[in-house]
Amino acid sequence: MNRNRFRKTTKTVMSAALAAALLTAIPYPAAADILPTGTSKLNDEIHNPDGTAVNVYFQDLPVALSLPPRLIKGTVMVPGKSLLEGLGYKIEWQAKERKLVAVQANKPTFIFQENLAQAEVGGTWLKGLPVAPFIDKQTFWIPLRLVAAASGLRVEWNAQQRYARVSDPLALPRLSVMTKIDNGVIEQTDRLFNDLKQATKMNVDYVQVGPEHYRQKMMVMIAAGEPTSLMLLDDSYIFQNELIASFSNDLTSQLEAFPRLKALAQSGPGSRVVDGKILGVPRPGDPHNAAFPAIRKDWLDKLGLAQPQTMEELFQTLKKFTELDPDGNGKHDTVGLTGYLDGTGLGTLSWIEHAYTGSPDRFSVKGGSVVDHAVSDEETLALQWLVRAYNEGLIDKEFAVMSGEQSNEQLRGSKAGLASMTISQAAGLTGENAVWLPLKSIRAVSASSPIAPWATQGNGTYIVSKTSKLEIKQILAWLDYGLEKTENGGWETIEGWQQSDQEAANSLFGQTDMLKNNSRIDHLSDNIRDEYKAAVTEWRKTSYAAITLPEAGSLWHSGKYAELNHNMEQFKLKVIMGAASIEDWKAFLKEYTASTEYKAMLADLNKLAAQRTN
Repeated sequence: MNRNRFRKTTKTVMSAALAAALLTAIPYPAAADILPTGTSKLNDEIHNPDGTAVNVYFQDLPVALSLPPRLIKGTVMVPGKSLLEGLGYKIEWQAKERKLVAVQANKPTFIFQENLAQAEVGGTWLKGLPVAPFIDKQTFWIPLRLVAAASGLRVEWNAQQRYARVSDPLALPRLSVMTKIDNGVIEQTDRLFNDLKQATKMNVDYVQVGPEHYRQKMMVMIAAGEPTSLMLLDDSYIFQNELIASFSNDLTSQLEAFPRLKALAQSGPGSRVVDGKILGVPRPGDPHNAAFPAIRKDWLDKLGLAQPQTMEELFQTLKKFTELDPDGNGKHDTVGLTGYLDGTGLGTLSWIEHAYTGSPDRFSVKGGSVVDHAVSDEETLALQWLVRAYNEGLIDKEFAVMSGEQSNEQLRGSKAGLASMTISQAAGLTGENAVWLPLKSIRAVSASSPIAPWATQGNGTYIVSKTSKLEIKQILAWLDYGLEKTENGGWETIEGWQQSDQEAANSLFGQTDMLKNNSRIDHLSDNIRDEYKAAVTEWRKTSYAAITLPEAGSLWHSGKYAELNHNMEQFKLKVIMGAASIEDWKAFLKEYTASTEYKAMLADLNKLAAQRTN
């Protein structure tokens, strides 16, 4: 229905029946609605000394009350001038009669008079108002619901929390979406959201959070009971079955109408199915878009070195980076390798274990059974490499206590020649003073298989929260449209489409090719960009999809076996830093694997593996 036509009808057919309806709507009915994302929160936490404290929320309406509203005899009274002007009315104050007149084309005219318990609305006088308009604090107060209802707005009252919510029933529904901005650049893009609005008939409240703080923000919103309608979980197994089911809608039946989403939800990396119920849709991503060692090409060139292929070749390269002044400042202030502990094993040094064990994770599945690479002979070889590198000063001595920002500062300050990072991070660090290249491959010895980066947990999973006021089908249709347009390259056909728009689309709907539409890589010189492409081409020859066990995250995030595994990681550090020997490590493993708790952990992991294959 045309909105102006509706307004005009409201004006011309104002009748005694409508007048009665407006009056019987007071006082406000009780409601249990929660405030939706996208609502403008005004006059919150107001406490009047006379006990009339009440709040009013104007959803997507440009109203800002000049004074806090008041609840008097069951009627919410508000400053008339700010309410009516916010709704687009022109106000005339007739001082002699102490009367307020509000006029707007195609809307009912309002006339209120001080201390007169009636009002004229669209030419009809409504008598018997519970509270007459009054003047206080140099402000003329009028009843909120009467004005809102006659203007075609909806008013909902929450008696328990004492607030009224005012919204336009003809306005487009609002979808709140929260996703992780993978490149860390937060920009609002009108071109993207205008297209989404036109195609899906929904407005979007877009919550953008960078990767460093995303999980914390996500956890806080869920704990507060205020998740967005569509929310990305950066790890689909971060919540236990009962918990994720408590705030995520079951999408199983609704997905029948969306084959693209259903296929992702059933088999895509990051899929989450609990007791046969699909609780999330994975965000598509490139499985090789994960952290991997990158090296300073300009240092290699200066020292006449080739890109290393084996861990021994890498060791010798790092030794030269540490000892031969590759930055040319005449000081002995560079280190071969930097990294930090991020709460998961050896943190950004865990790729060294990967090079020797051949698995991107500690646990993998082979022949239907779980293998623990941390207790293998290959893990011992990795530790021996780390001990040797640490003793010779090739690894930053402070890595065990260094923060991520401190490590990044070393990279920006050209103090380290090798570090684990994503391909976009490497490209972002590349400029006039430094050239970072991701290693094409690295292997333990020449006879070993090369390793490649791997995102075991996928690229995040979208859930539809139970607090959402929108129909599940509406939300899934919005997501499906965005994914379809990403798959067919439709975004780039939009007039004026820019890189910032594409970056936002990547963050919302995923990026299955890390080289495509990546602004950081696009800005590299042709020869360096070709080297990046060569590295990715080499990585794609290796896949770990058949052996990884992302479901193990459900154990780790529950805190189960945390102390057991923490003790192992602490012992690794003792070995690396010289507080324990390799022989001590072997003795530790013998006792560790014989423990009842360790055997219980392996049993639990094998159950997860069996559930996945059945």
